[in-house]
Amino acid sequence: MEDEVERLKSLLLRMADVDVSSDVYNDHLTTVLLRELHRLMANEELRKRVRSLQEQVERMGPRDPDFDMKRFMDESWE
Repeated sequence: MEDEVERLKSLLLRMADVDVSSDVYNDHLTTVLLRELHRLMANEELRKRVRSLQEQVERMGPRDPDFDMKRFMDESWE
């Protein structure tokens, strides 16, 4: 696995023509890591919000098997 990561890293750096000893590289790497961290945090927040909604729905009780959503929506447009 580590060999694969190193291979991908080397390929990416060659294609991007980046000097890894430069401040630009370090700034870019920091930016990329922060973006990924924010993305993961946003996903976790979404999971918490969805779970909260799911819990609210569970507290509403079982679903009415005779409820017709299409009919309900059609009637709401009239």
